[in-house]
Amino acid sequence: MGVAVLGVGFSGAFPTSTGLSYRELIKRAAEMAYQDAGIEPEEVDGAVSVEEDFISGYSIADEYVPDQLGMVRKPVYTVTGDFLQGIASAVMQIETGQFKTVVVEAYSKASNVLQKDEVLHFAFDPVFGRLGVSPHYLAGIEMQRFLDESLHSVIDVGEVVTRNRARAIANPLAPYGGRLSLEDVLYGRPVATPVTESMIARHADGAVVVVLAADETARERANGRPLVRLTGTGWGSATSIVERRDLALSEGTLIAKELAFKEAGIEDAASEIDLFYLSDHYAHRQLVHMDAFGLSDEDLPAINPDGGALGMGDLFEATSGVRMFDAVRQLRGEAGAHQMAGANRALVHGWRGLPTDTCAVVILESGGPRGLNGRDA
Repeated sequence: MGVAVLGVGFSGAFPTSTGLSYRELIKRAAEMAYQDAGIEPEEVDGAVSVEEDFISGYSIADEYVPDQLGMVRKPVYTVTGDFLQGIASAVMQIETGQFKTVVVEAYSKASNVLQKDEVLHFAFDPVFGRLGVSPHYLAGIEMQRFLDESLHSVIDVGEVVTRNRARAIANPLAPYGGRLSLEDVLYGRPVATPVTESMIARHADGAVVVVLAADETARERANGRPLVRLTGTGWGSATSIVERRDLALSEGTLIAKELAFKEAGIEDAASEIDLFYLSDHYAHRQLVHMDAFGLSDEDLPAINPDGGALGMGDLFEATSGVRMFDAVRQLRGEAGAHQMAGANRALVHGWRGLPTDTCAVVILESGGPRGLNGRDA
């Protein structure tokens, strides 16, 4: 049984959203997604909530989700991970044949979190990892190791920032679009050498909702729009023991890639995929993930057309959901000023963030001939 995207909704991204509660953010995104899908909440069979109690500030935080989604007295499954892991869980639910439609939700109210670095600090091993310094120290070690072991330079890392922030200018939903010089990036405030402040995605508020459906249901509801199908999903993790990891690569991405590519029948990413949404919570991580997918500088025009997390913001668990929202709109031809004409297959990648190397990959496809940037089937 195949699975397709029936509707998407996004409320955000905002550097701060003092006029909206997290419940209102979710409700707005859900209303958009249901209208986009052409269905009523009563027609949805179940939901997947992607959130973490600690970040939400509530115990059993998913208890506050059903009202906004119209899922009262319906099954709500919670994933404390990356949004794409929630998507994969929803896909599996539909493939059991017990659900025809499942809605996936995640949100960020980062502006409510006073000390965001303390939340990150808490994720480290309490004995060996919490060193009394900036929790971004691991990103600094990662970046230095990556630069030592690869052909990339610190200038390449800086260019990730300048490129993604500039692309975000054309995306009306991106709050952090701007033109930075390499000097602004490389000689900015140091956070964890060689990582500077502008190499880290800034937090933002927002909520994303995606409605998935079995192929047959999705075709019935398509209303003449291109049908965007999920043809591959996968996720994986490197060891949780940081000292045992190779910090120059992302093993979690490699595992997720292998699973998703096998399911989607993909052998070579660069020649078979039109668009790539790669995690860039830290600028060097985009390069790490490019290496994992076998991508080079020639593929840069197809990578993060929305501005990435550096342009869109870090929305905690919802970050990769926002990227999926943009990917669906790109494949439908609805992305506006940053539309990449001719895209028919997109890869969305998510990373849980430090101190993990837990990653997920989703492959999306729409119908029609392929041919973005000279890429042919």
